[in-house]
Amino acid sequence: MALCAGWLSATPQAWAQAAPYSATDNTLAEVTVYGSSSATHEEPPSEATRRYKATSAQSATGMALSAQETPQSLTVLTRQQMEDHQLDTLARVLDSTPGVSSSAIDRGRQRFSARGFAIDKYQVDGLSVNWSGPWAAGEALADTVLYDRVEVVRGATGLLNGAGQPSASVNLVRKRAHSHQRHTVLEAGLGSEKDARATLDHSQPLNADASVRGRFVIHQQGGKTFIDREKSRQGALYGVIDADLSPATRASLGMSHQQTRKDSAMWGGLPSLFDDGQLTRWPRSMNSSADWVYWNTDNTNVFFDGLHRFNERWSLSLKANQRRFDSDSQLFYFSGNTVNRSDGLGWTPWPGKFSTEGKQNTAQLQLNGQFDAWGQAHDVVVGAQYNKQRRTSRSATDTTNIAPATDFFAWDGSYAEPTWGAYSLSLDQIDTESALYASARMRVSRQLSVIAGSRLSRWKSQGVDYGKPFDRQPGSVWTPYAAMLYDFTPEHTAYASYTSIFKPQNERDIHNQLLDPIEGKSYEIGLKSSWLGGELDTQLSVFRARQENLAQRTDVHIPGVEPAAYAYRAAKGATTQGFEVEAAGRITSHLQLGGGYSQWRGRDASGAALNTTEPRRQLKLFASYDAQRLLPGLTLGGGINWQSRIYTRTGNRATGGNIEYGQNAYALVSLMARYQFSPQLSAQLNIDNLLDKKYINQLSFNQYGYGDPRRIGLSLKYAF
Repeated sequence: MALCAGWLSATPQAWAQAAPYSATDNTLAEVTVYGSSSATHEEPPSEATRRYKATSAQSATGMALSAQETPQSLTVLTRQQMEDHQLDTLARVLDSTPGVSSSAIDRGRQRFSARGFAIDKYQVDGLSVNWSGPWAAGEALADTVLYDRVEVVRGATGLLNGAGQPSASVNLVRKRAHSHQRHTVLEAGLGSEKDARATLDHSQPLNADASVRGRFVIHQQGGKTFIDREKSRQGALYGVIDADLSPATRASLGMSHQQTRKDSAMWGGLPSLFDDGQLTRWPRSMNSSADWVYWNTDNTNVFFDGLHRFNERWSLSLKANQRRFDSDSQLFYFSGNTVNRSDGLGWTPWPGKFSTEGKQNTAQLQLNGQFDAWGQAHDVVVGAQYNKQRRTSRSATDTTNIAPATDFFAWDGSYAEPTWGAYSLSLDQIDTESALYASARMRVSRQLSVIAGSRLSRWKSQGVDYGKPFDRQPGSVWTPYAAMLYDFTPEHTAYASYTSIFKPQNERDIHNQLLDPIEGKSYEIGLKSSWLGGELDTQLSVFRARQENLAQRTDVHIPGVEPAAYAYRAAKGATTQGFEVEAAGRITSHLQLGGGYSQWRGRDASGAALNTTEPRRQLKLFASYDAQRLLPGLTLGGGINWQSRIYTRTGNRATGGNIEYGQNAYALVSLMARYQFSPQLSAQLNIDNLLDKKYINQLSFNQYGYGDPRRIGLSLKYAF
């Protein structure tokens, strides 16, 4: 377990002192809050507001812009939303984000997508992290207890993130040491699956004038799951020291560590067919794993974050992060999509033992400023980034004493463990990217603004993949970005934006050859509005993207590759288009909500549908009501997540062709109730999947898996 840090406070002259947190909310008693400014690179923490509406975000352009000023679809899941809706992992956060779909690859990995494309860009405090690929190390299961908010910018974000798809960029913003008084929050909870969690979050000044402050978080969670025999344990330790080094300079240093331990977790899913060609429908709790299976992951970050203000209009920031990660697993794969109805055989056991370790170094130097010209104030950002990651993965080979398949109808996990062979190298990959970027917001008039940006990146990937050396160096890649915003009134802004797309791919064809890079263009237009004196934000966006060489999964595995990997084909002329509607904020002084509706469609040049395992339409909404009028101290909440049909195809032995299977449209309903017994003590009840809907959320490996059943959680929180 470990430690972690966030930013240090801004210049005292620039701070805006927030009103003390309400004692009825068990939060910090007195904090320092940043004043938002695109020129001075400052963003306030969401935990200081207790709201569903964020003040600003930098994820799209590098400037701290409000939602209305950002020329792309922006969703911010605040600390209050995460606590109200019990969004305790990154997977649960993104599953509740409008326009984003979440699906399981298996019980240890998760896949996210937006606008029909996989999300492959993740950041922590604005610095890129690589969290995708078959060798993922449990990042999607990481607990959100360390974070103040999660920012999701949909569409292409190549200006700050480099090569990538027009899906979305996810930025996790850490909690920071803001408190000028000693403050502690203790929280404990129990779940309906016999799981428990406990958290300690402590903040305090470290010197007399509170110019140096500290914060640490300790978290532990574990227990059973709804899957037979599966157990899961998670832990996190986070520490931060924030210091005002001078009236104009602040710095931060810290470390975090998160770990996940899973026993008897499925690697893959459940077989989709019987030998007579009929689709299976296994019990929701069915587990195809073996008793000796484990899947252990660790992620450690050490980081520095500093800011110097030259004056009220110009600032320079430096961020650096080193991430170390490793995954140690002993897994069992039920190979095949078919089970004999008569004897439960027809499948092949495939055990695997794997070890992955890696290190990623990331740094960013950025200058933010503001200048006057032509009677208007204009904003500018200039920056440089560096990112290098090495990932090494090994697999046990020459494994012997692999027991034959047994009757799957009587499967209980007591399958004999094989004799593992020695490790051999599967992957040794070094990815390096360096970039220079700049963007500017030019106010042509009081109503019209133009944002223009450019990024010049140099990227290379070298290494050995299953004994095959590779060296990809596409040279310098230029990524332009352009947007225009027009304020009809101070409350209503129309925008249009454009960016190019370039993304090297790790997907391979049936011959185990890398696919060519994706190239294309992305367009978006929209309308953003602020209502009720700025309490409520709404946005409407329409988007279109066209790509060449987009990887599309086939139904065939690449021969001789472990862990099992699908072969991909490059789709020509892939086009997606759609729209999104979203709202976040307060409707009345007692009612606030966050959510939206999204819809898209996508086809390649031949007319074939793209990414059918991702829902075309989604509705996500959560609201909370301060029910003081009904009962002092009571808060009520509820939400709904609805999505349209998803499907895929798999080979059918009985017919010799393919058969389609998947999940029809469904809705999940959630409820929340919180009661404040005293200024220090509160209790909260959450019920997810209230109607206990049985649904499939995993379509992979020609198999499937189920999502969570009804989940009830009760927690107590004490603040002092």
